Formats: sequence, structure tokens, C-alpha cells
Amino acid sequence: MAAPERMLAPAMASTLAEHLTVGDVLLDLAAASRDDLFAAVGQHMAHTYGVSADGVAHGLRRRERIGSSALGHGVAIPCARVQDAERMYVLFIRLAAPIPFDAPDGLPVSELLVLLVPKQATEKHLHLFAEATQLFADQRLRQRLRLCCDATQVAQLLREGAHRGCANLA
Repeated sequence: MAAPERMLAPAMASTLAEHLTVGDVLLDLAAASRDDLFAAVGQHMAHTYGVSADGVAHGLRRRERIGSSALGHGVAIPCARVQDAERMYVLFIRLAAPIPFDAPDGLPVSELLVLLVPKQATEKHLHLFAEATQLFADQRLRQRLRLCCDATQVAQLLREGAHRGCANLA
């Protein structure tokens, strides 16, 4: 199966904008737990990119055991190194119903930005994580994401936020 259409960004765009595709925006995903969520991410990656579903789910669970990826405000940024990933992948997920995630504020999580990187990834993925954290710290961005009706709107909003910075989002 061909990879989803890439959201191409201007030359000065951030790494988040470079790696996010419309096909990797999953809205109203049904998951009753983190394990269900990570299994669904693995299935998506296997179906779309041929990456090992078990490898993805295992990597996300392993990283989550170290500490919760929840930031608070209903948002989490799970990340994992994946053995057979050839590049970095960014997925945005809005859950059909929030799930417990051991967030610092105690709120369940409903929006996630999943970062998957090759096993041998350099520090570039740390910049991606820092950028994602900065984006989701912005209350206006979180509110606008919750109002998006389709994957194209979500991808465009995240791309704009990554490119211009959250302070410029109206």
C-alpha cells in the first residue's frame, strides 16, 4: 500500500511539519486503555508502512513503563524507538473517549501526538519531542484541535502551529 499523502511544508518548516501526514491523523479512535491504544498504533503502522505492529506496541509500552507521557490537559506525547522503522513518524490521535494515562493533573487523555523513531535515531528526535511539547502547551491550539472535524484540518493546524509558533495561532 502506498504511503499517505505527505503534508509538505515550506523550507523553513519544523521537523514536526515535515513528518506529519494527513493519513497519520486518526480521529475518534476507540481504545479502552493504553494497551489498546498502543496496539491500534501498531496496527496502523503495520498496515500503512509495513512496520512491525508488535515492535511499535512493545516500544510504546516499554517507554510508558519508565514514566507517563501525559502532559496534562488531556494530552500525551508517547514516543518509542522502533527496530524496523526507516524514518521518523508522527501520528495525531483523538480518542473516541478519554482514557486514564497517569497525567500530572489527573485528567484522562483524549489527544495524543505519537512519535516513532528508528532504533538508531540521533538527537533530531529530541528536537521533535521538544517542539511537540511546546505546541501542546498552548491552550488555544488544544482548543482548536478539539474543534477540527477532519484529518486535513488537524494536519493543517499542526503544520501551521509548528511553522509559525503557537503564539501566532488565532
